[in-house]
Amino acid sequence: MLLPSEDFAKRRLTGHAELTVAAEFLMARGFASEDIAVQLSRFYYIDIDALNDVIVTLCEQRPPRRLEGVA
Repeated sequence: MLLPSEDFAKRRLTGHAELTVAAEFLMARGFASEDIAVQLSRFYYIDIDALNDVIVTLCEQRPPRRLEGVA
């Protein structure tokens, strides 16, 4: 079994600006707001409270998405 080394340690993603950029990046690629924390936590240690604040702010700023093919 391989033990994790320093090279594979997760980076911290805790700053408001960093979290905003990461959340916007994932949302632009079609990830739902409820999936963002899961995706980011795979690669980073995240401040979940700060991320929730960022996601709420981004969702309030975005216009609702229209479903294609629905009149």
